[in-house]
This record gives sequence, C-alpha cells and structure tokens, in this order.
Amino acid sequence: MDPTPQPNTTSSPAASATPEQRSTEFRAVTGGDQMQSGTALLTEAYAAIWLCLLGLVLLGMRRVRRLEGRLDQLAGDVARARGGDEKAPAHPSSRSGEGGEGSA
Repeated sequence: MDPTPQPNTTSSPAASATPEQRSTEFRAVTGGDQMQSGTALLTEAYAAIWLCLLGLVLLGMRRVRRLEGRLDQLAGDVARARGGDEKAPAHPSSRSGEGGEGSA
C-alpha cells in the first residue's frame, strides 16, 4: 500500500481551466439574497452610535448627581465641624469670595 494520498481524479470544469479563464469567468453565488441596502446599514450604524452617546451622557449625569450629593454632605460636615450653622449651601463653589479656582 502506498501511504501518500492520491489526488482527486474528479475535476470540475473550473479546476481544469487556465488561470486566465478562471479570472474572467463569472460564477453566480448561492445565498445572494442576504444583501442589505447601504442606506439601511448606515442608518443602523448612526442609531447605534447615538444610543451609545446617549448612554454615556446619562451615565455621566448620574455620576455628577452622585458627586453633587456627596459634596453637599461634605460641605455640611465641614460646616458642623467648624461650629457653624447646620445648613450648608447647595453648592459651596457658588459662594463668592471663597476658595474656588482662580482665587489666590
């Protein structure tokens, strides 16, 4: 017995054609009904991008709200620690003349 595999003796017409003939020959592809229009794909891509951006904005808003609540709590804690009134302003950075960026 010869252990080397034998080449396939059944050949299709395309297999016996020369490279020049194969490169210019048209062959229909089965399953070609899966085509989608470019407009539909573009619309779906834009919708996906806008949904991702909306999600990021909503996530950012949620984080900002959480941080504002924490800042209000900390401002109240600082005011109580200083012996001041129990009520802290809603946004400590909005007080004029105190701290903040740009003050020396």
